[in-house]
Amino acid sequence: MVHDYLKDGILSGAFAPGQSLKQEEIASHLGVSRAPVREALNQLEREGLVVLRPRRGYVVASLETDEIESIFHIRMMLEEYAARLATQRRTPEDIATVKGLFDAMDQVLMDSPGNIAKWAALNREFHSAIHRATGQKHLCQVAGNLRDVVEQYVRLDAAIAQNIGEAQKDHRSIVQAFEAGDAELAARLAREHCQHTCDRLLASLRRQGATSGKR
Repeated sequence: MVHDYLKDGILSGAFAPGQSLKQEEIASHLGVSRAPVREALNQLEREGLVVLRPRRGYVVASLETDEIESIFHIRMMLEEYAARLATQRRTPEDIATVKGLFDAMDQVLMDSPGNIAKWAALNREFHSAIHRATGQKHLCQVAGNLRDVVEQYVRLDAAIAQNIGEAQKDHRSIVQAFEAGDAELAARLAREHCQHTCDRLLASLRRQGATSGKR
């Protein structure tokens, strides 16, 4: 329970990169002892979501732009492979799920923090649905772990843009290729979509001066 509470807070942006996570405050807020809080933080450290800093304790992991870029490059290869395999193996139910999530995202107005968070959650589920269509649980796990590490930054991209037109254009093309069964096109589009997100996010972070020593 403590792990899920902290992880949800980190992924949603409620706990910002670099923010201290004080064990006493968390334990008091959740009405638990410090032992499960310490265990949860240890697990989150193994997942790459928090780090232990001297004299500061645990803080939410903060990535440099070159680290973000490196993770996205790994994700590009994985997303390409996953989209190809998913399109080859998809069922009618998979197609309906992916199309439904795309349609739901298309209906969200990016006019408030709540709606931005709603779109980000649907976006995450959209990509997870494609991963699940591969039928490979380990692929889903690895893809999910990589996504977790940069999820705050993906949401930052949506919040900065207040406009997800480019992302939705990419999503629409992926859905069309997925539905048509064009595995090679879906793979290429998935890789390009990941590249577009990376490029847009890094440009935004650099404009804001979010480089080494500032994040």
